[in-house]
Amino acid sequence: MQAPVLDGVLEPEVWQTVVPATNFVRYEPHNGKPSSQKTEVYMLYDNDAIYIGAQLYDTAPDSILTQLGERDSGENNSDMFGVYLDTYNDKQNAFAFLVSAAGVQTDIKISQGSEDRNWDAVWASNVKRNEQGWVVEMRIPYGAIRFPKAAVQTWGINYMRIIRRTREKSYWNHVDNSVSGFVNQEGRAIGIESIKSPVRLQFTPYVSGYVNHYPSNLEGKSNYSHSINGGMDVKYGINDAFTLDVTLIPDFGQAQSDNQVLNLSPFEVKFSENRQFFTEGTELFNKAGLFYSRRIGGTPLLYSKARNQLTAGETLEENPSVSSLVNAAKVSGRTRKGLGIGIFNALTRNMFATAKNEEGETREILTDPFTNYNVFVLDQTLRNNSFVTFTNTNVTRSQSFYDANVSGIQLRFADKTNTYAVRAGGNVSQLFGKFEGEDVTLGHQYNINLAKVSGNFKYNLNHSVESDKYDINDLGFIRNNNEVSTSAQVNYNFYQPIWKFLSWNNRLNVNHSMLYAPREFISMNIGGGHSVKFRSFTSAHFNWSVRPGNAYDYFEARNFPQVVIKPPAFEASGGISTDYRKRLAFDASLGHWESNKYNQSNWWGSFNPRFRVNDKLLLVNGNNYSINKHSIGYISDPNLPGKPSNILADRDVVTITTTLSGAYIFNERTGLTLNMRHYWSKAENNWLYALQKDGDITRITEEQDPNQSRFKDINYNAFNIDLVYSWRFAPGSELRVVWKNAIQERSNTVSPLYFDNLSRTIQAPQNNNFSVKLLYFIDYIAIKNVLSA
Repeated sequence: MQAPVLDGVLEPEVWQTVVPATNFVRYEPHNGKPSSQKTEVYMLYDNDAIYIGAQLYDTAPDSILTQLGERDSGENNSDMFGVYLDTYNDKQNAFAFLVSAAGVQTDIKISQGSEDRNWDAVWASNVKRNEQGWVVEMRIPYGAIRFPKAAVQTWGINYMRIIRRTREKSYWNHVDNSVSGFVNQEGRAIGIESIKSPVRLQFTPYVSGYVNHYPSNLEGKSNYSHSINGGMDVKYGINDAFTLDVTLIPDFGQAQSDNQVLNLSPFEVKFSENRQFFTEGTELFNKAGLFYSRRIGGTPLLYSKARNQLTAGETLEENPSVSSLVNAAKVSGRTRKGLGIGIFNALTRNMFATAKNEEGETREILTDPFTNYNVFVLDQTLRNNSFVTFTNTNVTRSQSFYDANVSGIQLRFADKTNTYAVRAGGNVSQLFGKFEGEDVTLGHQYNINLAKVSGNFKYNLNHSVESDKYDINDLGFIRNNNEVSTSAQVNYNFYQPIWKFLSWNNRLNVNHSMLYAPREFISMNIGGGHSVKFRSFTSAHFNWSVRPGNAYDYFEARNFPQVVIKPPAFEASGGISTDYRKRLAFDASLGHWESNKYNQSNWWGSFNPRFRVNDKLLLVNGNNYSINKHSIGYISDPNLPGKPSNILADRDVVTITTTLSGAYIFNERTGLTLNMRHYWSKAENNWLYALQKDGDITRITEEQDPNQSRFKDINYNAFNIDLVYSWRFAPGSELRVVWKNAIQERSNTVSPLYFDNLSRTIQAPQNNNFSVKLLYFIDYIAIKNVLSA
């Protein structure tokens, strides 16, 4: 076969040697109707790659939308074409390759209903407009995908087209939006013969340089620091199915800044994972919900206890807040019979705080031991969109620190029509030597869900149990354990246009929860929701919930089993999102929560306008505001450090978050992006309550406690700027220049006015970091071909 030239022209002598795929069917709007425009898609293959060519006819070629965006930005205001390859034909897993009419690439790995948009492959494409519409050509090398070793193969396949000006999405093989699942509704490509997986050996070495400035103004220590780093990512195809990914001397200094918040709750804040190695190709490890990759290279285990180890006259000179990652590796793949296997391993080194005495002598305080993190997964796909998954996570620490292990099974079985499904699972957690007097602390969790998953009318019943000693937080994430919850939900959805709506979804649910030990009632809630998409493509939603009786919170007091009784409450919220095809669009929402006994209320709202200046420049402004009046919650007593106080504060909490996101995309390979965020939260105490043993509260008078001023107000600010220039100068190779500015300011002096607070925040000490990072992609096959030419 003659390999096509990717020039945006479909040469008849190359492409028309095969019969094209045509007759696309709409997904939205008007699911099931023929596409409004004609599409012809050709598929070819040789010993090296799959080739896709498509003529996307358009009766108004001048109206084709071509907004630029970053790579993997997905559906911008641009027409788009994509191909989905289910190379193992298991109807659950697929590789997706999409390209917009502006030439912007997006690749996605789909696994059993979840999408991994952080997965990156190296492939080539070109687009070109002509008098009949526009043309896309793709070359997908076999090294970018995985497929079974067989003389003749059958792949699942589907093609997708988006006509943005009419908001029409269509597929070659019809995808019914009332049926559960997407990949299971694919077509087939049969008779793919004599192709072999190449040697998949790829290197991505990097070199980076950092200059950092923070005005610590310490004698003998410069406010400036710098570093030069180097390392490499390696990807090796062990065989046709399995791939080894290794990062050596990783550098995550350019990862996007976290969205820090003021946390007054008893639970940990969960941050997003922004490090590429931990976001790309980890869908198998995340499937059971036992793997939270931010634990690796996170806060040292004894970070907050370093000060407790200081002796008289010592001060804490340094205390690193992030553990140092030595390396990480992952092996993943799926056999021809549908068995997915994943092994993940990472190592972090010893971490030390530095103590300094009055004579200037220093010593090290161990805050985190050398630690090995491991995840092992077996995932067997079954017929009818079903599966069985076994997951084990393990954390092994040196220096006689405790170890942790979690094992679990998750399964899903659906009937032949994919109408009904049952999902169930269970986990066992083990902590070795964490608590004095217990060699092993065992905990468990199990859940079962029965559901009707397809059709206009859907429902599900769910029951979940977490024991009081269940703990996965060494490598997973759980906010709280010790809970038994039962819930039921019914949905009735209109997928076809009705009245003024293109679609209309309705939900009614009830939730009941109890403690696991002792078996005490916690709460019951009834709620519902409605969401619609109008024929104008404006969307709206409305949600409500009612807590008809008291709730019993066993976590707020931080002193189990002390309970805090919370009176009945109700909540209502709604929002609107206008049509993103317009140059000026916006999202807006408004909500209200109220509980009458203590005159508690919470109003919140958001207004997020977005302005598309042209096809290269997009600006999005986010504004979120909430005012929580008479919020009653735990407050620590400065006179009892480290001990529960049994005192609650009635406080007004006001939070304002303002963001500005912008992208100027020069072309499909080069762009400049800005993410700026200011978060301000203030908590002002009104009065104090004494928490009684039965969970009720009584007002503390000045006579009972004349020193109430020791409980301070809180004024917290977090300000971040991430400005990134990226240039993908060759496939898989990139130059990134990043400036990051970070301010965190916390005080007991509350600013009454927003701009006064902002001015004070900007004047606070701030960290400025400037970095340059060069990554270069090296493919063994490409080098071999050059040398043998």
